[in-house]
Amino acid sequence: MTQANVGRGNGTAGDAARNFAKRVIAVQAEFSEKLVEAHRHWLEQVQIESTRALELLRNISGTASAAQQITSTQTWMKGVTERAAENTIFAIETAQALGKIELRLFARELEPDEASTAAA
Repeated sequence: MTQANVGRGNGTAGDAARNFAKRVIAVQAEFSEKLVEAHRHWLEQVQIESTRALELLRNISGTASAAQQITSTQTWMKGVTERAAENTIFAIETAQALGKIELRLFARELEPDEASTAAA
């Protein structure tokens, strides 16, 4: 068999290989998009946290009152805790989405009549 005929000799095997390759490419593209989304989220969070930390330092250094410094620190800590909870939820949701995307690669494609039966 020549190089040009590889995958063409047996129609079903060649078609299956091409379909699998298309699924792999689609899954990889979707996986990459989700990773880019997560990367952007975490870069944004780093920027937010550094900005808030600088604000805290300005508030503390600009205030002579210990009570005001404590209040500023407590307010900052409350914000950190809230953002940490939101980030935890984001991380869990991202991990679940990436898992679902990855599982689609290994899912068996259903024939049209099987898909309608599975949906019912």
